[in-house]
Amino acid sequence: MLIAMVLLVSGCSLLRNSWSGPEQRMSGLLEHNAAGFTLRQCGSDAAQPMIKNAQLETIFAQAAQPGQTAIFVDLLGRTDSAGRVQPVKVLRMQSQGRGCADGSADGAQWVALQYQPAWRAVLAANGLTRSDADRAHAPVSVVTEQLPDGSLNARSLNGDLELWLYPQDCQDVVTGDYFHMHSVLLVNGERQSGCGYQGRQTTP
Repeated sequence: MLIAMVLLVSGCSLLRNSWSGPEQRMSGLLEHNAAGFTLRQCGSDAAQPMIKNAQLETIFAQAAQPGQTAIFVDLLGRTDSAGRVQPVKVLRMQSQGRGCADGSADGAQWVALQYQPAWRAVLAANGLTRSDADRAHAPVSVVTEQLPDGSLNARSLNGDLELWLYPQDCQDVVTGDYFHMHSVLLVNGERQSGCGYQGRQTTP
């Protein structure tokens, strides 16, 4: 009986250790087939099996177009010793856009966007930069505030430009693309709603 208990405890310890290590940012092509999901990370040809995850399956069903079997995904996850990926949090899943060629997250702390009417706002170390269908505007210095509920506010010093990010699932009404944040951009008092996601730079 004692031996059995020791083996059980050891087995649990090995299981925990197989997923040890910090969460990693992973992005690439998420492929769906009868066996489940695989991930081909950007810059790699290897297909890594994905551990079954209810959130991943739900978001794929919502974001993928009819008949689509592969889609760009950006997520936080862990990899075990066998190379399998355990998803922790999906940051975005897009059938539109440039996929792995989209470097908008690389130099950003947060990215907010909407497809129609088209606009984008990028919060980075140099301030808040917005662009629309007409042109890209120069970065504006902002004061940022993180609220206890996880919301983030970035406001220009003169108050003409303000970005709100809320920790709420967001699905673009035009494309069906999924993002883990809801956003509101205020330009001279004019309100524009969109979605948002975390960039790869250290957040304020």
